[in-house]
Amino acid sequence: MPATPLTAEVLCALERIGCPVSTPDLMRWLNRDRSTPLVIDQVYRALDALRARGEVQRLKATNNKRIRYWTIAGASAACRCGATQQGAS
Repeated sequence: MPATPLTAEVLCALERIGCPVSTPDLMRWLNRDRSTPLVIDQVYRALDALRARGEVQRLKATNNKRIRYWTIAGASAACRCGATQQGAS
C-alpha cells in the first residue's frame, strides 16, 4: 500500500514527538496548524495502515489497559510514560 499524504504526515509527527503518544494527543498535535482539523478516525486509520506496514507499533499503558499509545517501530523505550509493547500489534 503506497503512503498517502496523511500517513506520511503521521509518521513524521511520530518521529518529531519521539515518545509514545495516544491517538487523541497525536490528533491534537497534527491539528495545531490546520485550517480544517482532522477527526480521530482519520488519524487512527492512518496509524493502523502504518502498523500494517510495520512502520509503527501499538503500545498499551501498564496502569490502564484501555489506553493505547503509538510509536515508531523499533524505537527505544527511553520514555517514562508507562507504555509497554502490546504483543504482536
